[in-house]
Amino acid sequence: MADQSSALMDVIGEIKDASEGKDTVEVGQLIDALDERGYGPALAVLPLIELTPLGGIPGFPTLLALLVAILALRMLMGYAHFWAPNWLRRQHLGASKVLKSVEWLRPISEWIDEKLHARLSRIAGPTGQKLACGVILCLCLSVPPLEVVPFATSAPMIVISIFGLALLYRDGLLMLLGFVGAGIAAFAGANLFYAG
Repeated sequence: MADQSSALMDVIGEIKDASEGKDTVEVGQLIDALDERGYGPALAVLPLIELTPLGGIPGFPTLLALLVAILALRMLMGYAHFWAPNWLRRQHLGASKVLKSVEWLRPISEWIDEKLHARLSRIAGPTGQKLACGVILCLCLSVPPLEVVPFATSAPMIVISIFGLALLYRDGLLMLLGFVGAGIAAFAGANLFYAG
């Protein structure tokens, strides 16, 4: 297996390189930067962007959930490469906000790279990956209605990121934590939505 000792930091570096020296960056450029590294890093990092300053832009969590859902669906169907519709690829983000988000994610990514490793890898194998993709799609569907409740979209995005990290590091224990977290996020999200 390839060395994963700096897996997330490598992804953060790719996003930074795609954004530097520009006023705006297209979503398609970020997708292309991540495509070389596979689904695990994309599903780990993209949901975390919702926790950064970009997550405060109205509609951004839903746009992010749509992108993540497309990636999860393609992974479930066995495609090797990412794809997104042209209208989504052409969406622009302020490069300065993307770079601020990258800096916000850097210490978290360093910590994760130090702590996570392969364990109980069979749980994170093909069957576990398919189950995770199904759960990720359900979590993505929960994001648009949760946007009406402040910070509620963070819960499903964090759980999706846990699944992405489990895929990236072949960490079956983390995969199990993702399934538990999905149940908790679904319960908490339903309570928040109906209470709001």
